[in-house]
Amino acid sequence: MSYKVIKFGGSNLRNIKDFSRCAETVKGYDTPCVIVLSAFFQVTDHLKKAALQASETGDFPSIFIEEFSAACREQVDENVEGDLFIEQARGEVQQLLNKLALLFRGIHAIGELPPTIYDTILSYGERISAVIFDSVLRSRKLDSVLCLPEDFGLITDGEFGSASILLKESSKNIRGHFKGNRYFVVPGFYGVSDEGKITLLGRGGTDYSAAALANLLDAGSLDVWKDVDGFQTGDPKIVNNPDTIGYLSYSEAAELSYFGARILHPRTVEPLQPKDIPVRIFNIANPAEEPGTIIGPDPKDEFTGPKSITFSRNFSVLKLKGPGIGIKPGVLAGVAGIMDSAGVNISSVFTSQTAICFLLQRSDLKKARKAIKVHAPALISDVETISDIALVALVGEGITKKQGVAAKAFQAVAEENINVEIIAAGASTAAVYFVVKESDCDRAVNATHRYFFSPPEEKDSFRHSDLTSVVL
Repeated sequence: MSYKVIKFGGSNLRNIKDFSRCAETVKGYDTPCVIVLSAFFQVTDHLKKAALQASETGDFPSIFIEEFSAACREQVDENVEGDLFIEQARGEVQQLLNKLALLFRGIHAIGELPPTIYDTILSYGERISAVIFDSVLRSRKLDSVLCLPEDFGLITDGEFGSASILLKESSKNIRGHFKGNRYFVVPGFYGVSDEGKITLLGRGGTDYSAAALANLLDAGSLDVWKDVDGFQTGDPKIVNNPDTIGYLSYSEAAELSYFGARILHPRTVEPLQPKDIPVRIFNIANPAEEPGTIIGPDPKDEFTGPKSITFSRNFSVLKLKGPGIGIKPGVLAGVAGIMDSAGVNISSVFTSQTAICFLLQRSDLKKARKAIKVHAPALISDVETISDIALVALVGEGITKKQGVAAKAFQAVAEENINVEIIAAGASTAAVYFVVKESDCDRAVNATHRYFFSPPEEKDSFRHSDLTSVVL
């Protein structure tokens, strides 16, 4: 039996009647479905804040528990139909809230927040959403069953906070839990280690867990419901009148997600690509028979142009200086090892004879600098941090193989008197990216979008009439 896997994110669960709206959407499917739920809007952020405060202050977050309990009861009362189903849902949710309160009391008692407890607490947003939604479906006479990752065995590598799903291990027992022509409701965002410990899949990880289920069940598609039509040529908050992109390759979608487009988790395509399972993106506020964007196999045709311009303000640069540092054997490997030991992920590396620049998540910058200061090789004479930057990425499969495309982007930016701090290409065939001052980000994105995606009559009169001879 071929399932469709459906994912509803927090943006679909923003308002009080949104569980009911999602239920009506599910009823429109004429095939058995696996529905993967995020926590309702901003719950994960509130859980995180409460857990950290409990750890730092030693206080039990009683006000948060009261407010969260009231919000859960309101969701049940507004969306579940029938007194019997409402009473059952209230009881199931209360059981989860009681367990959550015990976890907070544990933090209060020991005065610290172990990673296993932290991940478990943050998983409760998805658990409660799934319980409520299962009740909503059953109260509407739909044959629904709640399936928990710890019960059907969505196995991860055990890394707290940002785990990877182990498909081979998970496939051994999952099919026995998904049988029959019915609806299966699954909380997203987490899996379990082989020791049975809850491990989160990273921010936005519900997409990733839904994709893993699509792989494990050989699903016909992964349908992601958003509050937008799909991927666009640019962020509508920054650029004027961006177009929705009808088709993206797996590589293009991954690059756009990694470099800032907040439509999918960057790892969503990983489990889907080996089986050519498409991602279909729909807008729940504007439902249509056809998706706004389809993501699938890389096209075999030649490069036809960039697909989108995206950006991120979450990156920073750690710059190490020293004579010959960029060409001395072993220095780069040694520094990378130091950062790995400190738990710092390196996004990219740029080297010259006298400097090595590491592109890092901004949240890792202080940690990386401290680790290098303590363990730095003797060859390093200075450590510089640069945090007031933004990364801009031009994405399109084959973009690095087409002469002149990157040069046109940089010329468009130059026309706005914006200096490009760092340029990188070649790590992926689907993206060229560059770094500018954070204060220049919006203008750089606008200039690039205007050149590549605006109608000819709306483009400014760029002064680069003949750039085809410039190769980059």
